[in-house]
Amino acid sequence: MLDAHPHVSLQRAKGRAMAAFGGGDNRLRDLHQSGSLKALLPKNHAPVPDLVLVNTAGGLTGGDRYAVNVTAHDGASVTVATQTAERVYKASTGVAHMDVTLSVSGGGALHWLPQETILFDHSAIQRTITANVDESSRLLIVEPVVFGRQAMGETLTQTHFSDRWRIRQNGRLIHAEQTRISGDFAAYQGIGALNGARAVATILYVGPDAVDLLEAVRSYGIQASAWDGRMVIRLMDESPRNLRLQITDFMKKFRGCDLPRVWTM
Repeated sequence: MLDAHPHVSLQRAKGRAMAAFGGGDNRLRDLHQSGSLKALLPKNHAPVPDLVLVNTAGGLTGGDRYAVNVTAHDGASVTVATQTAERVYKASTGVAHMDVTLSVSGGGALHWLPQETILFDHSAIQRTITANVDESSRLLIVEPVVFGRQAMGETLTQTHFSDRWRIRQNGRLIHAEQTRISGDFAAYQGIGALNGARAVATILYVGPDAVDLLEAVRSYGIQASAWDGRMVIRLMDESPRNLRLQITDFMKKFRGCDLPRVWTM
């Protein structure tokens, strides 16, 4: 007799990208890519290269697993961005995993500037960002998250979003945070949480000049805090579009150079 409920193993996406840059000429020293994650180096006619990550699966869903590892050592600098916003779709089972590892040393700079992570209704994702920076180098992390596609009239009712950051300087933990939104999304819309926001962003800058840059950042109309070689910015808005405009304006002024081209396409 045939099984009326046969076990079906759903196909899941896996991807891994690793890139290492070294030296004052910002030369690519190592590159690995596998599965559904690709790492491209488009010509940007600038001294600092752009590394663009492309998820060929078109998004994430429950059970998918991705890992990114980017290193800039011996004074190298690099900017990392994603080709487009990362969409986290409804999960029929399981949780999507995204693990990011960043390392910068020797007086270089690493800018982690992915475009928005968009959470669809009943999506589930667990993300970790782990970074190590030495006292002479600079690390900029910009992470925007959008709760449902407002322009499409979508409403987020249920989601699971876990976000864990651990940032170390010379191996010493200097910044740790954990965000967890799980279950009924309406429960997080009160004044003590999202306060009605449909989009949020966390910006972290680690560098020897972090405190010195605080007043300049505040002159952009952005509230920020800085202490002990790091700066933290929290942004929230009811409109994902308005938040994106605020982020792009900040990045242009703070970095003093053009955005990665994928941010303007």
